[in-house]
Amino acid sequence: MASESAGYVWLDEIPRQSRCFVRVHGPDRLRFLQGILTQDITRAGPDRAVPAAILTVKGKLVSDAIVLVVEPETIGLALPSEQAESVRVLLDRHIVMDDVAVVMEPEWVFAFAWPNRSDMPGYSTVHPAPGRLLAGKRSTLEHALGGLLHRDVDSFAALRVHTGSPAWGHEIVPDRFPPEVGFVSAVSYGKGCYMGQEPLARIHARGQVNWVMVRVSSNRSMAASLALASETRADMGVVTTSVASDDAFEGLAIVRRAVAVPGTLLRAFEQGVTVTSGPLGDDPGSLSA
Repeated sequence: MASESAGYVWLDEIPRQSRCFVRVHGPDRLRFLQGILTQDITRAGPDRAVPAAILTVKGKLVSDAIVLVVEPETIGLALPSEQAESVRVLLDRHIVMDDVAVVMEPEWVFAFAWPNRSDMPGYSTVHPAPGRLLAGKRSTLEHALGGLLHRDVDSFAALRVHTGSPAWGHEIVPDRFPPEVGFVSAVSYGKGCYMGQEPLARIHARGQVNWVMVRVSSNRSMAASLALASETRADMGVVTTSVASDDAFEGLAIVRRAVAVPGTLLRAFEQGVTVTSGPLGDDPGSLSA
């Protein structure tokens, strides 16, 4: 994919990938968001977006987020549209003595372009896949994207599978731990406390979750949500993303760690599905060699 021509998709053209922009500003914005988000947001910059997650106190996912520095005094969050209002309410509820304001920008939209090049507009990002994220009013982005190829939904899915990139509504879903869905890139283990940190710290010390994300393939179509089984157990996982590739189908799946080994054959009814990678975006744990 490294030699392909640059292209883009509008995220609101892709099922469940539409995003809403939330602007967080005020003198306490950094301290406030550091206590909510899993990511060390000081890693974000004028040309760099960083992935983050919002968790329950038990460490389970509520939503993902993409952190953007849009102005010197403003931090932006690109939230899944279906979660944006509930996240805004959550943020408002946690503002106590903080000098912070949370404002939604309904006119803003998002485009994603790849492969990543420094001469392209937008923010370098690894989520929802490696590339460039553009945010703003549609007319402004249309001008910035002039000359780039408008790609289709399957091209975006193929990029995610190729790069092992989980997406909201597919792999990243509520009530999972980030390491279970390949989303450790959104987690900082070195910053201070945040909501849901303690369960993730225990996972990091132990180095084990029972579920992980892997790449899979089959010579037959794999529908997303296809249940996977082994010879000895029925509930071994589920296909979460699928895309046609030459004469086969490739995809991502959430499976039990025990079968997250390249070459493992799983079954979906009469169909064979082969695991083609080890765990992707997993947390090996602080004690791992």
